[in-house]
Amino acid sequence: MLRLPLDGLHRELGAKFFEFAGWEMPMKYTSSLRESLAVRNSVGIFDVSHMGRFILRGGDAVDFLQRATSNDMNVSNGRSRYTLTLNHAGGIRDDNVAFKLADDFIIFVVNAANREKIWNWFQKLLSQWEMDVQLSDETFKTAMMAIQGPKARDLVHGVLGMTLNLRKFSVQEHVHEGARFVISRTGYTGEDGYEIVTWDLHWAESLFRRLVEAGASPCGLVARDILRLEAGLVLYGNDIDENTNPFEARLDFAIKLEKEDFIGRDALVRIREEGIKRLRVGLLSETRNSPRRGDRILRDGKEVGSVTSGTFSPILGRGIGMGYVRPDLAKVGEELTIEGMKKFKVMVSKMPFYDESKYGWRRST
Repeated sequence: MLRLPLDGLHRELGAKFFEFAGWEMPMKYTSSLRESLAVRNSVGIFDVSHMGRFILRGGDAVDFLQRATSNDMNVSNGRSRYTLTLNHAGGIRDDNVAFKLADDFIIFVVNAANREKIWNWFQKLLSQWEMDVQLSDETFKTAMMAIQGPKARDLVHGVLGMTLNLRKFSVQEHVHEGARFVISRTGYTGEDGYEIVTWDLHWAESLFRRLVEAGASPCGLVARDILRLEAGLVLYGNDIDENTNPFEARLDFAIKLEKEDFIGRDALVRIREEGIKRLRVGLLSETRNSPRRGDRILRDGKEVGSVTSGTFSPILGRGIGMGYVRPDLAKVGEELTIEGMKKFKVMVSKMPFYDESKYGWRRST
């Protein structure tokens, strides 16, 4: 089993571990609900070094991603972009974020479970296409952390002793205390904050430690899953996979059919013409009962879909989930029934689930 570069620090901080995508990951340090609320109320820090990090260099790096992924990768230097790696049938091989630092220097982040799959896929494409691209896997040479919450930016600025002029979905490269790092502002929790990738593992441990000492709550993968679900964000392997197309997953914002050509484009055109057979929806419980992955979704006693993700939301005090249903049942307010270990009512909900005006993002720990 793979271990994070900061594994020793997590053990010192009292983390409880479990296996995820071949990695021994901090599940939680205290309570997952407490850690989730720490991110909503203040600031939390996650070690996400298990995520794959590829570096693309060369004059054709942008053109390669234009053909290999679904979104328009012709963005300005210093910008990040969410995109999808598709198969030829239009199914989702992975969902990714690209950090474009220069025309010939892009960090491409992949899901941990898909790192080897996407690496092999990109290598195959490069062997078929004559392009000036050098691809390297920097996952085991770097550390990656996410600092999230309403106080995250001030905390990072204070610990680094520098103010970062970084807009949302932007990325910059810096050298600080002799350490080279890349910092972005994207997020996977519904809160503002930063992600930091560094090649200096000793500095990474020092920075993580100093951020915790300055007030950041160390948070595990369970809290991260709660937060991303509250934010209505998909998890690969649960909510999307190679048998899921971007239209039914409501990820069509990451599809640019006007691009001249990319893998999966022709299939997506056909899928759109034929019509979508199901849609991803938010599911909001009337009580603390939570939908769970694999539960059946019923309407008038008949199965109309299944749950892909579910949890108890500490910000709402109710169960929430995602699943796929027929398009005619995907309207907000539609009443459905979940059947798993228990049977209970849910309502199709907008996503993200939280309402900032109603909850003000905050609940007491």
